[in-house]
Amino acid sequence: MLQSLTLGTNEWMMIWGAGIALFALFIMWRVSRYDLAGAAVDSAWQVATGQRTSENPTALEQKLRDINAGASVGGKAKRAAGTVIGHFAAKVANFIAILMLLAGGGIIAAGYFWR
Repeated sequence: MLQSLTLGTNEWMMIWGAGIALFALFIMWRVSRYDLAGAAVDSAWQVATGQRTSENPTALEQKLRDINAGASVGGKAKRAAGTVIGHFAAKVANFIAILMLLAGGGIIAAGYFWR
């Protein structure tokens, strides 16, 4: 016979803490594409390991191509401003995700150690 599974407060705290931490990792993964510092590191790594080819541009080259795709100087300026705004928004979202990750870890620890 199957016994019913009952979860106490501690178990639910650990489940919710893991959910918050997992959501924080998802946010960090999604906003990493807008972070220019991460793109610079990825580009340097790609060049250093010899993976950069004309068919496989680095992340910074791709961002520059996107900016240069503007039809006019104003269009290029709007794309550049959008890239910079995206970079700073990604930094803020990444900071919030780090706080969520720490909070999730704290909730997991509280659920485990709090008796």
